[in-house]
Amino acid sequence: MIIGFLISLTPWHWLTAAVLLLVIEMLIGSYYLLWVSFAAFFVAIIQWMFGIAWGAQMVMFTLISILSVIAWYIYDQKRDKTSTRPHLNKRGHQYIGRTFQLSDAIINGVGKIKVDDSTWKVKGQDAPHQTTVKVTGIDGTVLIVETLGDKNS
Repeated sequence: MIIGFLISLTPWHWLTAAVLLLVIEMLIGSYYLLWVSFAAFFVAIIQWMFGIAWGAQMVMFTLISILSVIAWYIYDQKRDKTSTRPHLNKRGHQYIGRTFQLSDAIINGVGKIKVDDSTWKVKGQDAPHQTTVKVTGIDGTVLIVETLGDKNS
């Protein structure tokens, strides 16, 4: 029964396998099944163009899968994985070093600043409304600031 199925493999079987592997890859995100999917797609093209025997299809699929996964692994180990935008999803960290004016005075060490379209809670030395402050750090969702000057400096 299995031999009968293998003998009757068509390019559509390989394309179906390639798409299923690609869908599974999108669900788990490991990148390895992407290359196995590529191997199935490649075998589908070769099978469509040349009509090779099922044994050759299996060998080709296996070799291309192994070689492409190994090539990806080697590439992945050698590539630079440092982000060009390390604070992309850490919005508060993007504000460190920038200066703003207080929208609410810092009283008892807590105040607010307006940044673009949002308001951020700040901690720092007590200061009046509109004082220029510099963001020096972040504690959770609270920006740590130091006073740079008096009102309208």
